[in-house]
Amino acid sequence: MRPIDAPKAPWRCGTTSYILPDDILPNARYLAPLIDDIELVLFESDRLSNLPSPETVGHLERIARLHDLSYTIHFPLDVFPGSLDESERRASVARYRHIRSLVSPLDPFAYILHLTPQSYGRCPATDVAAWHRQLDRTLAEMLDDGWESNMLCVETLSYPFHVVMDLVEKYNLAVTLDIGHVWLGGFDAQLTARELLPLARVIHLHGVAGGHDHLGLGSTQKDLRDDFLSALERQIECDGQQRVLTLEVFDQPAFKESLRVVDEFLKSDKSSFGKGGS
Repeated sequence: MRPIDAPKAPWRCGTTSYILPDDILPNARYLAPLIDDIELVLFESDRLSNLPSPETVGHLERIARLHDLSYTIHFPLDVFPGSLDESERRASVARYRHIRSLVSPLDPFAYILHLTPQSYGRCPATDVAAWHRQLDRTLAEMLDDGWESNMLCVETLSYPFHVVMDLVEKYNLAVTLDIGHVWLGGFDAQLTARELLPLARVIHLHGVAGGHDHLGLGSTQKDLRDDFLSALERQIECDGQQRVLTLEVFDQPAFKESLRVVDEFLKSDKSSFGKGGS
């Protein structure tokens, strides 16, 4: 729950579970009084894993109840649902299932799903058609396994989103609109917002400058930030759907700066909600 003196917002304002250089639980305790949602950024490898234990999940659940907090779940980045290696693709489906079983007591707001390319760039795969078929197979298996389609939020990455838009429509999935990725990739931000905001349950917002992203919002042109936040407000006014706006940064200075920038927007004449305060 945002502090009572925070300006009124039409979205649930969130950030990542890595603002402090510490584990998930200390971050949750620190952030819970300040925001409405925490993106649990998960990773798992042969040597390192931050997947929460049942005990940690119990603590996170109690923190959420105390602070009216929600969680979005960001799957590990090294999961490859479109892999042409069938054993790797099936392993990806199993990892999604395992993570869902771990975090289900938290009643997540959404799961952030990367339809991971073979390599990051404008072209997602050397054989796009084969990669796309494997993604289709993975999504079909996940929905057959009981996933709710609107809980799976496909994130905008480095490739044009129209490459996977047909899968979003086919399976009635939701979207994670990472506008920072859109800015970094040089895509048309206004067109992307117009097309994807109606489908987006989660928004990722962060600064972009000098070819780098996930910076504090102060590093991005004010007009770009304000235009996007205004479009987000208009969309929420239009459809009344609840959304999470995640300030997707990874340290305290960037978090504080980004929160200040959003609050200043909400207090400005450009916002149709804040209009001068709480």
